[in-house]
Formats: sequence, C-alpha cells, structure tokens
Amino acid sequence: MKHGLVVLILTIGEAFAAPELRRINDIDYVGDANPRQTLDLYVPETKTESPHPVVLWIHGGAWRKGSKDRPGRALKAAGLNCAIVSINYRLTSEKSWPAQIHDCKAALRWVKANAKKYHLDAERIVVWGGSAGGHLVAFLGTTQNHPDLDGKLGSHTEQSTSVKGVINFFGPTDFLVMNHQGSSMDHNAASSPEGQLLGGEVSTLKARAKIASPFHQVSSDDAPILTVHGTKDPLVPYLQGKALDDKLDALKVPSVLLTVLDGGHGRGFGPSVDKAVINFLKHHFFDEDLKLKDSSANAGQ
Repeated sequence: MKHGLVVLILTIGEAFAAPELRRINDIDYVGDANPRQTLDLYVPETKTESPHPVVLWIHGGAWRKGSKDRPGRALKAAGLNCAIVSINYRLTSEKSWPAQIHDCKAALRWVKANAKKYHLDAERIVVWGGSAGGHLVAFLGTTQNHPDLDGKLGSHTEQSTSVKGVINFFGPTDFLVMNHQGSSMDHNAASSPEGQLLGGEVSTLKARAKIASPFHQVSSDDAPILTVHGTKDPLVPYLQGKALDDKLDALKVPSVLLTVLDGGHGRGFGPSVDKAVINFLKHHFFDEDLKLKDSSANAGQ
C-alpha cells in the first residue's frame, strides 16, 4: 500500500508552539492491505538530538465508526515536540471483540519496531483516546504484555506492548455495570455499541464483557493513567472513570482523575483539560516533577 507525505503547519494555541509536521499517510501496520489496519504518522520537522516521544491517538465512535483522519486534540502534543500516530482499527461491522484491541496492539508494536527509522522514542509512548478510543487506551494500559490479549497480528510480535502512560477521555471501563450508573442509552441491548462490540446482549455475555473491561484488568503493574470525565456525560456515566481511578489508586498505580463539573460527553472540555494533558505528558515524557493529583474544573474552564 502506498502512503503519501504531507507537510502541515499547525497553530494550536498559546500553550504550544506552531510546529511543522511531516505527515505520512496510510501506513499498513499489519500487512493485510486492510484500510482499517493503517496509521498516519506526524513527525516534527524540528531536528532534535533525542528521538521524539510519541502520542498514539485512538479515535472514538462507539467502535462502529470513526477514522484516523481526525486526530484533533492529540495534535496539540506536537507543541511539546512529540510525534503523533493516529490509527484505524477494525470496526464492529467487520469484526467483533477482541479484533479492535489486537489491531491497537499491532499498531503499537509497529511503532516500536520502526522507531529508529522515524526518529521516535520507543520507550516514551503515551496512548490517548476518547470514548471508545478511551476504552481501548485504558485496556492497553491495563494489559501490557498480556500473552492472551496481545494478539499476533503483524510482523513485529517480538515487540512489547508496554506504554509510558495513558490518557483516557471518558472511555467505558466496566461494561457489566454501565446500565446501573445513569445513561441515556441501554448499554445491555445487542444493538448498543457494547452489544455490537461483544456480539450480543451484554447480560448474556458476562464473562466476555468482564474480560473486555479495563476495570477488571487492573493490576499493580499497570501504566500511569490520566482520566478526564464529565459529571453530566449522558452516554458513558461519570462513575465509569471514577471507579477506574479509585481501583488504580487502591493498587498504588499512578492515576489522576480530572472531573469536569457539568461536562458532557467530551463537551465543556476547556483550558483546564489541555493543561492537565500537558502536565501529564511533561511529567512522564520529560521527568518534570509536577505532583500530579486528582482535581476538578467547571465545564468550559
């Protein structure tokens, strides 16, 4: 599969510079010529002695739509001289779980295997996603180097699936309890995003739902996680993010929860959210001791 080069000039706010990025499109990270198993790579044109840290963006869309073509907020990380990787993965119309996480892990392995070629730092990769993408990045962070969940896609299975950190924007974390936490959607229905992901009514697939839930994969060796969730999220209840953070805290995994008061499903995420992400990346990429801790911000602030 051919992939093209595009040079981008991005203006991304006062907190960041306006970097020039070299964009390489449609890289096949598995080798099956499936457009849903491709990624776009954005590399800063700025010459640096040290390789670039990497933010790997995983899109949302209820696991049934969405595209790598709009990495959106993740591009802001380029202002810290990070490279950005935005990936596609197979949607539920093509394949049910665990195809989605197997694709994500294959993409991660591809990045590590090709890090030297693109001047990337394979040891400094943070995964970031929203909604369904938030679920997938949280799952990556809680199942690092898991022999039963890593899958065997692609040519780089020798690479680890560990990450430096996770930025989870309002991702589902426990499919078993979503319907009991307040939502405008019936998450149990076979036609729901979760039902389509798992292949039927969630209540009839409890073992499968538990395996697919990051909350039930948490262990003491998980990657550090920043969770950002709005208290008025009508689709993914706020308690999904809160429960994950509480469980990580109990096991002393570095975990930070930013509560967006009156925030919706990604709505109302203002400058405080950007600042939290910047600080998380600075802390884990550049060893800045920023004393990260749980906090809250009003929607829009």
